[in-house]
Amino acid sequence: MGPLPVLLVAAVVVFGLVSSFNDGGNLVASFVAARAFSLAGAAVVLLVGAAVGPWLVGAAVARTFAFAIVALPRLGPGVCLAAVGGAVLTLLFSWWRGLPTSTSLALVGALAGAGLVRAGPSAVNWMGVWAVLGGMVAALVLGAAAGWAVWGAVRAALRHAGERADAALRGLQAATGLLQGLGYGGNSMERTIGLLALAAAWDSPAGRSALLAGRLPVPAWAVWLSLLLFGAGMALGGARIARTLGFRLFPVRAADALSAQIAAGLTVVAAAAVGIPVSSTQTATAALIAAGAARRLSQPRWAIVREMARAWAITLPLALALGGVLAVVAR
Repeated sequence: MGPLPVLLVAAVVVFGLVSSFNDGGNLVASFVAARAFSLAGAAVVLLVGAAVGPWLVGAAVARTFAFAIVALPRLGPGVCLAAVGGAVLTLLFSWWRGLPTSTSLALVGALAGAGLVRAGPSAVNWMGVWAVLGGMVAALVLGAAAGWAVWGAVRAALRHAGERADAALRGLQAATGLLQGLGYGGNSMERTIGLLALAAAWDSPAGRSALLAGRLPVPAWAVWLSLLLFGAGMALGGARIARTLGFRLFPVRAADALSAQIAAGLTVVAAAAVGIPVSSTQTATAALIAAGAARRLSQPRWAIVREMARAWAITLPLALALGGVLAVVAR
């Protein structure tokens, strides 16, 4: 590889790790809080599901990040490098605060900011940006609605169950863990896969021709490296976010966790199938809050929910600004 693609791959590796601090911590939180798995056990189940996701769902989300936000094939690896750097700084800020945020929002904002500074408003596909943002909002609403509905169905099914109900629900979380991992591998992890695929394509004439023709060749090593980064990120930094969601938000019971996992997993997989990049973090958090509120409206600690909402609200403008600043530096 040439020096710029190598630098971009290094930046994407950092992005994959840092985004997994956020995403991995969020996904393991409900499993650990409900005492279904240890942190390591939950991570293994999620990794197995995530390994299947890209092969089963395809690379539609990776192509969305490569083509639908800014004209990356035309703007080149320098703009992509600035965007990845902006997204990493945004995610590190949220991780330092111990708050889950949206990795997709961070990357979309940084891509738009870098493209805007480098080539002006025409470089940004504003319709694509609004379509992605609309999809994220829809996934947030659907995840919350599904979390509430599934919790009601679970409680109705267990109305006459005995004391063994919680143990049975914890056992079912092996399946819901695979579902959430599948959704992550087919959606959120494809951000990293797509960025690695772009770096590889820019390093060869055939790859550059494919990009200009609207195709994104995805090498197998990009998938496996992304999976490795997901696991490493969960191990290195996931516990910080998991503590916020699993233990500070509200006392998570087995029924809450199972309901949220089913709701979030189905929502994210459905979005991945049609190429909409949604935030696994936001969707899982919304589903978990809704499941807790379905039990009792005062159950979630709403002060923490408001703090998380503020973190989400500043993610896009912060990433937009940082992506733009780094595009000036990269130039």
